[in-house]
Amino acid sequence: MQSIRQMVRSLKGWLSGLKEKKAALLEALEQAKEPTIPELLSRYLDMRSEERTGWTSKGKLKGTVGDFNKVMEALDFLRQKEISTVESLDAYLDKVSGEILSAKTDIRKSERRIKAIDTTLSHIANHGAYKEVYKKYASIGWKTRKEKFAAEHREELDAYFAAKRFFKGHQEELPYDTKELKKEREQLSGELSEKNEGLQAVQEDMKLLRDVRYWINHVLPPDQRRVVPEPGKKPSINEQLSWKIEGVKQREEQKRQQPRRQQKQDMEL
Repeated sequence: MQSIRQMVRSLKGWLSGLKEKKAALLEALEQAKEPTIPELLSRYLDMRSEERTGWTSKGKLKGTVGDFNKVMEALDFLRQKEISTVESLDAYLDKVSGEILSAKTDIRKSERRIKAIDTTLSHIANHGAYKEVYKKYASIGWKTRKEKFAAEHREELDAYFAAKRFFKGHQEELPYDTKELKKEREQLSGELSEKNEGLQAVQEDMKLLRDVRYWINHVLPPDQRRVVPEPGKKPSINEQLSWKIEGVKQREEQKRQQPRRQQKQDMEL
């Protein structure tokens, strides 16, 4: 009789250990399973359909078709870039964001150089155009006549003196080669046009990627969501805070549901 009781106790202990292992295994499997982007976008479409409950048939159809076309366009792009998981999406977002910032920096550098060349060429032109006006002004000895001449030719003299000040402040660049400056400007202008076209293409990719991240945020747990601002800008603090609050609420709800899940597992065993 005693040996039977020992056997029963041993069996109960074995069953208890098995329950714990099963619960741990189920939890591990659930955590290890990472949904793919297509799966998440499918959930997003389902969520959008539920939001249209109560709409007219025409409105539902229009909304469904619109969402479907956007998602299919995004999926086609993601397939081309071999993006299938949230991790690979975020990595590509970071890559494209870096490319945009680098391109903008390069474009600003070219724009500043073009502006500097334009300023230089403008002063060179003014210095040559108004040099004779200045000579005539400088040759006048009578104060009254000189003041009258200066008033009549104020714009020309101001432009000439501005050119002289500019040359004095940029003596290390003298003498200027107007032909070379114009050639450099033409080359920079052509390159700038190509750079802006390339930037626009990358920005379009970035917009689509940001849209995808925004869509899947709606069906991911709060701790897996990510705010993706425009490159160079800071993410929304309010949105991140609301997700943290939602995450805390979900974890508290999971804790309350844990005893019920454990009870169900016990009944299954």
